[in-house]
Amino acid sequence: MNISDRNHGRDAVIIRWVCLVVLSVVLAGAAFPGEKSFPYSDIGDGQPATHVALTLVDGVAVDKEGNIFISHRSKNRIRKIGKNGIITTVAGNGNAGFSGDEGPALEAALNFPAGLCLDLKGNLYIADRNNHRVRRVDTKGIITTVAGTGEPDFGMEEGPAEEIPLHFPSDVACDSQGQVYISDRSNNRVLKMNPQGQIVTVAGLGMAGYGGDFGPAIDALLKYPFGIHVDESGNLYIADRGNNRVRKVTPDGIITTVAGEGTHFFSGDFGPATRCSLAYPTDVVTDDRGNLYIADRNNNRVRKVDTNGIITTVMGTGKNEYNGDNEIASETSLHLPFALAFTPDQHLLIVDRNHHRVRSMHLVQHTVQTVAGNGQALFRGDHGPGPGATLDAPSGIVVDQQGHVIFADKQAHRLRGLDKKGYIYTYAGTGREGNEGNGRSARYASLFMPESLEIDHQNRIYLISSQGNSWYVRRIDENGVIDRFAGSGVLGHAEDGIPAVNAPLGVIKDVAVGPDGKVYLADYTNRDIRWVDAQGSIQTLAKDAWLAIEDGEVHPNGLAVNDKGEVFVSDSGSSKIRKIDNEGNVTTYAGDGSFEDKGDGGPALLAGIRSPGGLVFSPSGELYISEENTHRIRKVDKNGIITTVAGTGVQGFSGDGGPAVQAQLKSPYRMAFDSEGNLYFTDRDNNRVRRVDTHGTITTLAGNDNFGWLQDGLEVRITIQNFP
Repeated sequence: MNISDRNHGRDAVIIRWVCLVVLSVVLAGAAFPGEKSFPYSDIGDGQPATHVALTLVDGVAVDKEGNIFISHRSKNRIRKIGKNGIITTVAGNGNAGFSGDEGPALEAALNFPAGLCLDLKGNLYIADRNNHRVRRVDTKGIITTVAGTGEPDFGMEEGPAEEIPLHFPSDVACDSQGQVYISDRSNNRVLKMNPQGQIVTVAGLGMAGYGGDFGPAIDALLKYPFGIHVDESGNLYIADRGNNRVRKVTPDGIITTVAGEGTHFFSGDFGPATRCSLAYPTDVVTDDRGNLYIADRNNNRVRKVDTNGIITTVMGTGKNEYNGDNEIASETSLHLPFALAFTPDQHLLIVDRNHHRVRSMHLVQHTVQTVAGNGQALFRGDHGPGPGATLDAPSGIVVDQQGHVIFADKQAHRLRGLDKKGYIYTYAGTGREGNEGNGRSARYASLFMPESLEIDHQNRIYLISSQGNSWYVRRIDENGVIDRFAGSGVLGHAEDGIPAVNAPLGVIKDVAVGPDGKVYLADYTNRDIRWVDAQGSIQTLAKDAWLAIEDGEVHPNGLAVNDKGEVFVSDSGSSKIRKIDNEGNVTTYAGDGSFEDKGDGGPALLAGIRSPGGLVFSPSGELYISEENTHRIRKVDKNGIITTVAGTGVQGFSGDGGPAVQAQLKSPYRMAFDSEGNLYFTDRDNNRVRRVDTHGTITTLAGNDNFGWLQDGLEVRITIQNFP
């Protein structure tokens, strides 16, 4: 073959490829309004849905054309899988939060979206769980709130939907009359919203419990209802998760139990469904013959109750190991099946949550096929928007020369970063506890509860960690290689002049780098400030002057160095900020020593500063102080006047999107500035990284109500939500 032939062949291949792409778009049918349909985006839009990592999906619904919609909780988006199998985004900008009402759904922020349903007109309803709202995306792609105030509360039993508070709504169901049912999970009730936007309670007194069968559903007790479904006859089915039962409410409002006898167990197949055991059922759906299907979550099964009331397993072995798609559904394993839906051609869709797939079961042939998800799981939040990630005691924080925010996710034994788009990633650490891996890439090293961080002018990051009674300082160089910088692994106090890597250290609370490259360490237990010179030798800073200060007891906690090379120390023992000048003189810079909150608007020397922690200088030279015990951040300006810049002084979490001084913080730990003057800090006990911009507005950049480090979707999950 000559060159001309080869080029001709190559061109033919390119033409065929382009035709295939165009054909794929055509076959997808009409796009959902505003839908992102460009190929190969960073979240998988434009790719076959089976090629995309979904991780955690909380809801599924199907329109009359057979397009599948899923609530992609891990990405805070609603995705659509077209009939050609291509996945796109139809709602959500990826950030965890609340915004965008009355605008394009693609630009709106969702917060852990859960159940979905579509009405007969094609409007999509979303249980926007952590926003405590139900939102609607209309056929033009515009999103609005249709129910819920946004505050987690229990309110009236009926009234305008937008005035009725919801508490973690978990599912929505649309009926043929244009009504939308809402599973108001943590209020232990189910609501019904009519087309005019009026809500009434249809099941549940609002208290967690079990009771009321054969009587009015509004007088019955439910316990954390999850999935709901309305059949063609108007019967409402409720996965009454906390009671390990499925309940049914007839059109005349009478409630009964149709499956489950209340114990968290597996039993009862081939017998009456009311005498079987279920284990945390999370969804229900009926087929066109009236058979009921249950996502028996913790039994790793989908079970069917036929029209005679007999229950059987139709999919799932009870074991959770993935064994692939199978020709026999009952021999195909599931792991925490979570949500169910039927396609127009009566294929049962199952959100196989911990296998990270959406799967389809043919009701007649009983074959199984994956329709979305490649089975891979991203770590909790990595590669997604920061607010969707979970953190565990975020501690030290810096901003590198590229504008990335890097922080110590302490209990996860990692350093994590936020890029300029707000996406989170792991910067260093495998998650394994330890101090191994020196001399190689930090990404593959083990860390042990990294705490304070510092970055120098060469973009090298210093981190403090401990192991047993020993304390280390490690450094990650500009090429990403980690090594030990100081600390011998022995608790103690080293003499001056020896190599820092051979020096016993006390409890090191903070690290700072001066403009001349000196690295300073706050040794809390030895009550002094050490520094490491360019040759790697350890020294003591202003030893005599520091120990001779008038208060006697000193406990260096935080460190900062200004442009002149002067070292500032937060002395939590005396509740004062000390300054060590270039001559080694120690003076008090802020705090009168009183263990109380006072002094804003006046001289910092007369202010009360309770146990000051982290320190940092702004680009304009003002000193910022994090006060863990008073849950505030304060600053001392160049005139020596102290003011509060973030926090009300009352611990808690609130205020995002508003003035930082009106926000609640919980043990702010360390701080950093970018070159534009934005302040970043770790709101440690809120498990968040937050920012105060140059206008004083506070936002969360990473973290949410969940905390810990697991893979998304895993069964074991620790939360600080008001939910068991």
